[in-house]
Amino acid sequence: MKQIKFKILSILIGISLSFLMGELIARVYFFGGAAFSYSRTNSFGILDNSGLLKYSNSDQLKYELLPNLDTKYKLVDFKTNAEGFRDRDHELNANTTKIAVLGDSFTMGTGVKEQETYVYQTERTLNNSNKNENYEVFNFGVSGYALSNYITILKRNTLNYNPDLVVIGFCASNDHFEIGTDFSLEDFTIKPKKNVFWDSYIKKLLQIKLKATATEPVSYNTANINYIDKQFKTLQNILSQNNSKGLIFYLDLVYDPIRVATIKKLSEKNNLLFLDVSEFFQNKNLFKYIVNELDPHPNGKANQIFAEKLSSYILANSNM
Repeated sequence: MKQIKFKILSILIGISLSFLMGELIARVYFFGGAAFSYSRTNSFGILDNSGLLKYSNSDQLKYELLPNLDTKYKLVDFKTNAEGFRDRDHELNANTTKIAVLGDSFTMGTGVKEQETYVYQTERTLNNSNKNENYEVFNFGVSGYALSNYITILKRNTLNYNPDLVVIGFCASNDHFEIGTDFSLEDFTIKPKKNVFWDSYIKKLLQIKLKATATEPVSYNTANINYIDKQFKTLQNILSQNNSKGLIFYLDLVYDPIRVATIKKLSEKNNLLFLDVSEFFQNKNLFKYIVNELDPHPNGKANQIFAEKLSSYILANSNM
């Protein structure tokens, strides 16, 4: 009987150790060195239980980032300014060439350090490349926002700084969706911050590897195109009244010439400048350009490509 109990105990210990080893391997696979940090691993929750949000007082916004945050999100340090954006505080009347960037998680920089975001890197590149000009690049990106939200932020926050150029970080995979039609935020709730350190990442790894399915390509139907056209028209009307130029910066890691041509045509129709960065990623190994397989947002390397494309365009068209 003792031998049987010993064998059962040995098997249970072996299974437990195997599970723990597998869990450690899975975490290192996803998070690298961050797997050994409780605070960083525990920051890998989703937006509604991240502790980053507050309900908005604006009828056009469901939620906003909390101001003056100093925490971690998606493995990296995450700070916000007094207005609730992932940026430093800016002076209203600074004597600079001002470039305001609006967008969603691609622009906010989900999963990358602030210094790795394409907004931050664009400002650094511009100022290093042109010593005769002092550039100031603002990050008004908020994860989960859509085109109509960008316009709300533009009117409420961005125009206070009298930007010379307003860049819309157009997330090609979801900015064609209309709030209230393609998706609803009526049931969106801000949940208490969740401790995700204790989630099973070996389970997540097995789910990814064993249930891998081909992603359906994104396409724009007539309703999507009409919605984008309407938002672009509204955007241009606002900018023209404030003597600002507008640029649609097409962001995607998947190159689709039909979608690119569609957004370019709509931009030009509404007298907005257009710049595509997705063509760079054609035939590239996209795993080199994402945060990890749990979070396919652009990583620091991809953001560097975004910044190089945007800063080169701005420098080449400084008289636009």
